[in-house]
Amino acid sequence: MKTISRTLRVLAATALAATVLLSQAVASPVVSISPVTQTIGVGGFATIDIIVSGLTDPTGGFSLTLNYNNTILSGDSYTNDPDGKMGALPVDLSGGFIGGGTLHLDLFFVADPTETEASLAASEGAGFRLATVTFKGLVDGLSPLTLSDVVLSNWDGTATLAGIGSLNGEVCVNSAGGPCAAAPEPGTMLLVGSALSALAIIRRRKQAA
Repeated sequence: MKTISRTLRVLAATALAATVLLSQAVASPVVSISPVTQTIGVGGFATIDIIVSGLTDPTGGFSLTLNYNNTILSGDSYTNDPDGKMGALPVDLSGGFIGGGTLHLDLFFVADPTETEASLAASEGAGFRLATVTFKGLVDGLSPLTLSDVVLSNWDGTATLAGIGSLNGEVCVNSAGGPCAAAPEPGTMLLVGSALSALAIIRRRKQAA
């Protein structure tokens, strides 16, 4: 009985280890903002990197939109592939900082067409900086930095990499140098309002009594 129990435990542990290894093997790339959060003053500058990690195959191009609050931040500059991982003669098709309603940054960048799958894999490794972006603080407030429409192509642009994840960030503009308070969710505001109304009713009843 002990031998059977021990065998079952070994099999379970082996199966768990195999599951972990399999999940790591098929893990999808993640595009993220670094640092996740930072604080600047009005008139100051915040620089963030947009990084891809978890690459198991090289990418030959990327496109994405970086959204931010244009009443709090102003787009100052951006550089695609600042470390030159995508070759000496890449093609930059970015739209840049776009106006009209909520401003955002449109990036579209393609690797040097003379690069091979092997050369891109050796250069990019498991991850690299896709872009570096700098913002200027306009007024006090907290601006989310959100990534949308994120696409990574395979090395020659004939297909896209599947299941791309993304991690967002934020920039706090505070002339006093302290942290920014996150805006309460609408549901939270409703609860606070209800609680304040209840307190007011209780006070009136006590005064009337």
